[in-house]
Amino acid sequence: MKIQNARIISLLKIFQEKSNLVTSHYLAKVLGVSTRTVRSDIKELNDLLKKFGASIESKPSQGYRMRIDNVKEYENLRRKLMGGYVGENIVPQEKNDRISFIIAHILLNSLHKKVVLQEALADELFISLSTLKKYLGEIKNSLARFGLSLETDRSHGVRIVGDEAKIRYCISEYVFNRNDLVDLSKNPFFATIFPSKELDVLKEILLKVVLKHNIHLTDVAFKNLLIHIIITLSRQYVENTVEYKQEEQKNLECSIYFGVVEELLEQIQQKFGVNIKNECYYLTQHFIASQKYVESDHALYNCRPLVNEILRKIKQDTGVDLSEDEELISGLTIHLLAAINRLKFNMNIHNRILSDVKKNYPLAFEMAILAGEVIEKEKHVKSNENEIGFLAIHFGASLERNQYNEEGGKTAIIICGAGLSTAMLLKAKLQRTFGSLLQIKDVMTSHKLTQDILDQVDFVFSTVPINKLMSDKIIYVDSILTKKDLEFIQSRIKNESHSFIDYEQLIKRELFFQRLDAASVTDVLEIMTSHMMEKGYIDQKTKESIFERERLSPTGMEGMVAVPHAMENYMEDAAVSTAILSNPIMWHRVNVQIVFLLSVPKAYYKMLEPVIWKIYAKFVEQDGFHRIEKKRTFEELIDILREP
Repeated sequence: MKIQNARIISLLKIFQEKSNLVTSHYLAKVLGVSTRTVRSDIKELNDLLKKFGASIESKPSQGYRMRIDNVKEYENLRRKLMGGYVGENIVPQEKNDRISFIIAHILLNSLHKKVVLQEALADELFISLSTLKKYLGEIKNSLARFGLSLETDRSHGVRIVGDEAKIRYCISEYVFNRNDLVDLSKNPFFATIFPSKELDVLKEILLKVVLKHNIHLTDVAFKNLLIHIIITLSRQYVENTVEYKQEEQKNLECSIYFGVVEELLEQIQQKFGVNIKNECYYLTQHFIASQKYVESDHALYNCRPLVNEILRKIKQDTGVDLSEDEELISGLTIHLLAAINRLKFNMNIHNRILSDVKKNYPLAFEMAILAGEVIEKEKHVKSNENEIGFLAIHFGASLERNQYNEEGGKTAIIICGAGLSTAMLLKAKLQRTFGSLLQIKDVMTSHKLTQDILDQVDFVFSTVPINKLMSDKIIYVDSILTKKDLEFIQSRIKNESHSFIDYEQLIKRELFFQRLDAASVTDVLEIMTSHMMEKGYIDQKTKESIFERERLSPTGMEGMVAVPHAMENYMEDAAVSTAILSNPIMWHRVNVQIVFLLSVPKAYYKMLEPVIWKIYAKFVEQDGFHRIEKKRTFEELIDILREP
């Protein structure tokens, strides 16, 4: 037996070792989580133990301990759990993780033209057949956004069907591009389709070809190309290929990368004995999309009007003028050429820092959503959250530059494996935060860093491991600088100040719902927006924009919190409606029970970031939801937000 939540294993070990009562605070400290998370994990463990002759007893104000009623049944469970837990290769327990697992499982079986029997799948997940069938209904909806469908045959087998390009996109999303599966060597699904020895050979072939032709790839881009070559090889075994129109073929043949791909496929055929030359168009597409540089000045020139329209839209809706930022304009122009190509051909590129961007740069993310609207209107392609997140990085860097753009003081370089735009965001945020105390001398990849370069600067900020050099100058940071990262850097450079917001004026008592009964996101938004309209805080256009904003990118976050808001808001005053739901609901991929509906007009758009940061700090990082859930009063809410 294998389980997804590794903390359950840790909890079980603790209860086995402790015969006396243990408190939730003790468990939270040992596991490094909140007491609320401990209570949730104990419930999950208890539900499992009850099926195997054991249970977790709770004594109020004293703690928890394990009780074993059937030693034989419990030992059977213990052996299965302890013996089956190996690294990442574990069966999920959370609903959303189960759904992702099921989709990945069905997709991988499709590589070998196999259907998956429902009963076998239910047994593997340790769930009932009825529960699985409920999941399959939701899976159909998840697959629909890829343009795919789920088919069931008479023997109760299930398979995913649809356009080949869309199936490959889906494989990359659910098998390879989950945050917990970034390292292919640790990916539990990977060994089923591609042996590690063959992976090493394929890596070597790809690396030699890109170096020979002086092709510049980030670490992420290299991994993405490798993934799609693997998918191509796997699908080829069952004679599935992506078809292209004659005009599309001609355009791809004109690319400088077409010949590169032909050479790559020739070497793959020599090493693996597999002829996949008919995939030349598909892989050329991915080479083009992986590039941060474009192939011609003409293409750049043609993209400039789109960038201008995006900046005009942002100024119109947010009041923020970025039209004089030439670094932004250049970066956006280059980025959009590849992004539009990806969107046009339904190509997937995973954004591993998406959640961090949404959390740390909410204003930039809103700008990116507006940009996505313009792209959809002008280029007739539908954007997605991954691409919106990448655009937000450019806007975030621009906002940082506009707040502080001085040089001097200590010197540093940035090492970033996620691409130039992410590195520029790091640079801009560091310069804004530390101003004249820090000068960023250069941005480079890890393999270009030498001892000579290291000796010439005071610091190296790196998002990737640097194994070849050892120095206390090297400071490892997250791709999106976290609060912890900044605090550490501050200890060596300077302190930072924060602005003040009067939350009692912003969060309206008359818009506070102590207990809101709702069954869905739509119900919540309809009740709250209608109430705000009645009180005169928003109009019909703003209400519609709130719903549209939620459709483009759900605003639920960890900590049981959601922060819906409008993209277009021309009201005069800022206001926040707050609702504590009677029961939690699924808000896209997370459970939510407290909703902050923000009405932030154009004139106050710069308020958006600090407000969302405050909500995140108090209700996610500091478990504020647990406090407000107990009292459910407006006064308690204000007290939480007033705290420093």
